[in-house]
Amino acid sequence: MRLAAAMRLDARVQARNQLLPISVVVAALGSGMLAWLSTPERLARTVPLGVLAFVGGSTLLYVMAMIVLERADGTLAALIVSPLRPAEYLGSKVVTLTTLASIEAAILVGGTYGLLAAQGESAPLPRLALLALGVVVLGVLHVLLGVVIVVPHRRLMDVLVPMSLVALVLQAPAVWFVGAVDAPWLLAIPSAPPTMLVRGAFVPLAPWEWAYGLGGSAFVIAVAVPWALRRFRRHVVEAGG
Repeated sequence: MRLAAAMRLDARVQARNQLLPISVVVAALGSGMLAWLSTPERLARTVPLGVLAFVGGSTLLYVMAMIVLERADGTLAALIVSPLRPAEYLGSKVVTLTTLASIEAAILVGGTYGLLAAQGESAPLPRLALLALGVVVLGVLHVLLGVVIVVPHRRLMDVLVPMSLVALVLQAPAVWFVGAVDAPWLLAIPSAPPTMLVRGAFVPLAPWEWAYGLGGSAFVIAVAVPWALRRFRRHVVEAGG
């Protein structure tokens, strides 16, 4: 199966570039920061901040770095004449990098709970299914938007400025979730609906928050998938790699 073969190749590339150890270090540092900022009562505010900033940010960086490297070494040019379809190529990136994001989020949240417990503070466990759903949607969204941003560019230096601007926008809802500002318009940013699901793992959500989190997550993914495919076909397939 072409998709499975592409996923195995992506996993090897990620291992060669030490993405898992990097994610572990990032998550460990993030859990230390969250434990310092958090009390058990504040986890509903600080964990969405941490997941969006650390997990979302690293996922965006990983997908863009991988595609720039694959373009430089000729992998994308070879893709055009291979049986692998663009949807399968992107599907492999989505699955493998979202899996990595989920591992990073698990270490981030688990480490935060562990550090709080070491300080003698206990917190009720989150709703794991809802936490996982929010993390997965965030991972998928950041991979797809990373593809949208990176495919017009051939060098990492060329993509750093647009990447930084997009990352800043995607992480902006964190200041609303942490309670730093009262700016509901931040919920219009695509990363906010899945972040609401992450928040719902720690506190009960109002009916409108459920509708917004689930419906908004479905909507942003439904928009991001064809957008990423169109950009990939235009800037990679039609451009000859």
